[in-house]
Amino acid sequence: MANRLKCYIWYGKNKEMIKQLITLIVILPLVALLGCGQENSKMNTEGTKLYQENINYPYSASEKRKAIILNNMNKLEKGMTKNEVIKLITYPDEVNLTYEFKNAKPESVIGFSLVYLLRRNAKSGSTIEKKEQLLRVHFDNSEKLLWAYSVDIDAFKVIEK
Repeated sequence: MANRLKCYIWYGKNKEMIKQLITLIVILPLVALLGCGQENSKMNTEGTKLYQENINYPYSASEKRKAIILNNMNKLEKGMTKNEVIKLITYPDEVNLTYEFKNAKPESVIGFSLVYLLRRNAKSGSTIEKKEQLLRVHFDNSEKLLWAYSVDIDAFKVIEK
């Protein structure tokens, strides 16, 4: 009985603090979730059509797709818009947010990248383990091409930051 009385007294004294903690526990995840959605829409990545929604592994692009990408990749120029890039080398396979200093927090999003796969043998692992061959094109928050590089495509002229 004495312990129960102590709990009631403690609860009475700390009721406001408990309400604030419960509010924080419920509201903070919602604010973070809404913040991420705002970042994604600010980057305009959600509306980007993908070449394929699901990739089956091992993956190899069709000869026609490879030809379009390889024949047009060196026509990319710094400052091009996302739509200009898509018009030139077709829809990407992936769209990824780009983070500053590899910090995956919503406030550190500095842009996004379009990924054009020519080959990927496995869904996960390092680039070497996946035996990837791809082109990655990075954009800033205003959808302007900042830099681009390739993995295992010797003919691509890297676009430096």
